[in-house]
Amino acid sequence: MRRPTCNHIFILVCIATWLAVAYSMPLRETLNDYGVHSLIQYKLLFFAACIYAFVLSLAGILNVFKPLAVVFILIAAPASFYMTQYGILIDADMLINAIETDSAEAADQLSSSFFASVFMMGVIPSAVLLYVKIPESTILGRVKQGIALMLCFTILSTGFAFTSYDDFASLFRNHRDVKYRIVPFNIIAAGVSVIKQKTNESAEFIRLGEDAVVGHNASSKPRIMVVVLGETARSDHFSVNGYSRDTTPRIEQLAANGEVFSYNEATSCGTATAISVPCMFSFYNADNYDSAARNTSNVLDVLQTAGIKVTWVENNSGCKNVCDRVDTIMMAEADCGPDGCFDSDMLGELSAWMNGIDRDAIIVLHQMGSHGPAYFARSPHEFKQFLPECETPELTACRREEIVNAYDNSLIVTDHLIAEVIEQVQNDSYVEASVIYVSDHGESLGDNGVYLHGLPNWLAPREQRHIPWVVWPKARFITDTDAQAKSINHDNFSHTLLGYFNVETTLYNNKLDLTKQTKDKEDADIAP
Repeated sequence: MRRPTCNHIFILVCIATWLAVAYSMPLRETLNDYGVHSLIQYKLLFFAACIYAFVLSLAGILNVFKPLAVVFILIAAPASFYMTQYGILIDADMLINAIETDSAEAADQLSSSFFASVFMMGVIPSAVLLYVKIPESTILGRVKQGIALMLCFTILSTGFAFTSYDDFASLFRNHRDVKYRIVPFNIIAAGVSVIKQKTNESAEFIRLGEDAVVGHNASSKPRIMVVVLGETARSDHFSVNGYSRDTTPRIEQLAANGEVFSYNEATSCGTATAISVPCMFSFYNADNYDSAARNTSNVLDVLQTAGIKVTWVENNSGCKNVCDRVDTIMMAEADCGPDGCFDSDMLGELSAWMNGIDRDAIIVLHQMGSHGPAYFARSPHEFKQFLPECETPELTACRREEIVNAYDNSLIVTDHLIAEVIEQVQNDSYVEASVIYVSDHGESLGDNGVYLHGLPNWLAPREQRHIPWVVWPKARFITDTDAQAKSINHDNFSHTLLGYFNVETTLYNNKLDLTKQTKDKEDADIAP
């Protein structure tokens, strides 16, 4: 059977129109929510089609029209699916987060609906395009036709943008997120930004805190700090912070006994692990964070420089370069269940680590926590108190109550881990110990149609940045009458670790230190 032959210009216009319209549901849903008139929506889609046609015309000159069109289609199909399913948008930070997701996390994102959507909206159109034959032409003919088409679409798009300037200017000025919802333009733009970030990052590692030394330790015992680095926990779902469900019963009991303290108003640096984790351990802050932080000494490096033993236990998708230069223990999937290790499995690593303590030391337990969308996979059967659960990563296929049930069950595991860590270090009389639990970011659970996390800070809802932060023992941290209402954030984290170990370095900012010993020392210095 002979392959059908179609005119190149006709195919180009069809593909440009398909790219602009077929994957526009996330954009159109948002524009409808914003009350944007349908005529302006049509104008925007037409303008996008002209831009795609211009790029494809250039690809025709370079004789890569079909390969480039197929790439656009195959990246647009999954992006459109996830944006529609979870209400997310795609920018450089979201793309970095996706690239750094490990195979286990990636598997959680896959579903029958995903494969069906990619097949229908990506594979089939690509196959049709590859099957249809375009008449061959000479190099000179191809160049002439390409230049003519580029000129035509340039005039068309420029003229259209000029006549619609007021509409477009108002739309993009009032709704900055719109450009991140135009598929596949958003992926292409994000990809370019990521490449520029990686290219601009200094090849030479930037060392900070070379002056770090440990000051006087009044205690004869080694000081240890256990950091439980949470994942995707939102503060308003911790019952110790007032949530109606009993998600943190053991922490609440410790709080009632005056042993732990929970900061109600804590904010994350970002809304994704790839941003928040490097940021919170760095000496950057949420306002000036830059990807260069990943190639710069962080607080763990500085503590190690000062002579403190540093260990990282990884049960997530990686430390995002934070643990590159310190002793790291990867939880072995072979030693755990089919879904990997539960966070409580890290308690064995903590016990073994404590047996070898002979000097000041810090260990970070990096949780899988409440990572979605497969919340149900984060808790073993004995921790499932809220039923029925959503037992699929296709969150839109579940009732919101089922999603919340699965999520809240995962928090019970976190509650258990924190309480067990405290009990374990409390029973060791040979060390002076403290524990900090802090999540990397929060999570949307269908609030206003938004799921998961990763929205830019300027657009992210409160639930994606409002995080739980728990410290033990209470007496060692600033927990005065104003502390409950005090707004803290990840900026406090690195300086609190330095303050706890009394590390002297020019990097240290005592105003960001939450340890009480520092505050007491300042009070003593100014006393008559």
